Amino acid sequence: MKLVSCVTGEEIQTGRTLRVQTGAAAGQTWKFERIAQHADGVHHVHASRPGGKLGRIHREFHPSAFGCEITVEITWRKSVSHAAYRTWSKVDDYMLAGLFALVPLAFFEHYHWSEYIAAIFGR
Repeated sequence: MKLVSCVTGEEIQTGRTLRVQTGAAAGQTWKFERIAQHADGVHHVHASRPGGKLGRIHREFHPSAFGCEITVEITWRKSVSHAAYRTWSKVDDYMLAGLFALVPLAFFEHYHWSEYIAAIFGR
């Protein structure tokens, strides 16, 4: 995720000072800390500024308050590698589950009814 200025189109780096352009806090300067994602999927800009005796004041703003937008970049390579990783983890889990199922069966065949099972299959 990147914070991009709507005016210049350039990426805004962490630690840069931003000026609020709209709303009740218009004209105030804030230090860009990070991009925060809320539970409903909306991204906000987490910013802070000096607060006197209180240290730093932390707030989250909508990116449009700074005249910015958030772009989410997912490359096709990252998407494909993530899908392959998830698929392999499922295959690996099922192979391990199969191993756990076959080991007790092998012990059962070895100690109980092994001659009878072999006779059924014609060996």
